[in-house]
Amino acid sequence: MPGGTEETSDTTSSDVEAAIEPGADDAVPLPNAQPPDAHPFAQPPKEYDTDQSDDAVQMPESDSYFSKLKWLGLRHSSVNGRNAGMGIPLTGTSWLNRPFYLGGDIGTVWLTRPINNDLTTDTDMFGGVFAGCDWDYYWGTELAINRATPEIINETARDAKRGDTLMEETVSLMYYPWGDSLFRPYWRLGIGATEIDYPTDHSHRRDETLWTFPIGIGLKYPFRRFLAARAEFTDQLALGNDGVATQHNLTLTFGLEWRFGAHPRSYWPWNPSRHIW
Repeated sequence: MPGGTEETSDTTSSDVEAAIEPGADDAVPLPNAQPPDAHPFAQPPKEYDTDQSDDAVQMPESDSYFSKLKWLGLRHSSVNGRNAGMGIPLTGTSWLNRPFYLGGDIGTVWLTRPINNDLTTDTDMFGGVFAGCDWDYYWGTELAINRATPEIINETARDAKRGDTLMEETVSLMYYPWGDSLFRPYWRLGIGATEIDYPTDHSHRRDETLWTFPIGIGLKYPFRRFLAARAEFTDQLALGNDGVATQHNLTLTFGLEWRFGAHPRSYWPWNPSRHIW
């Protein structure tokens, strides 16, 4: 400008570039960045607000409900992700791809306690059908109907008429401690009814219905994405009433379950036959 003085800068272009583009050693990592060798399905750790004291880390309000499951040693996908890292975690597929299932099982039942002092116990074939749904990687629900034909004999009236029938209808909460894994152990806790008939001392046939609480453990393994095998050991705890003792009917069964409810096909132009999971 006329009459003005020309100002010069002491900052060179190389200095400006150095200020704008920090070196690799000075790069600031992203908050949720993972190490380069992290598992492709690994989740970044959640960040929680903490105070400056030495108190324990406080969890957000939204996570408080399912976090309480940790007190019981239980897991939920909202807190623990897809799996616990055991039993060969699944990749490229999931049990929840086909969350519904139908199946049947067969095995043995041991009547370990007589209904009353005059009646015998027995060991018999035990089996039935079931239907269920997995609504979380760690949790599910199952309805089961099972039948056996134990020969319960009255020692006082050995010729009394018998029905030789034991029926169970139960609904159970299923818990899978390893989550979405190839080998999938589970626990079962349920409620239902046991219908059993037996001969009385007066040579009559008597039918009883008992509250039943199945408590069991098992293991599932998928042979195909739509077909899985299972083995289970359960105490079918039936509460006694007037004239009937509490029953501990132990069962060991093996079965197959057909799984369905798969996700639809993915119609990407380069591979229209692949399935999303």
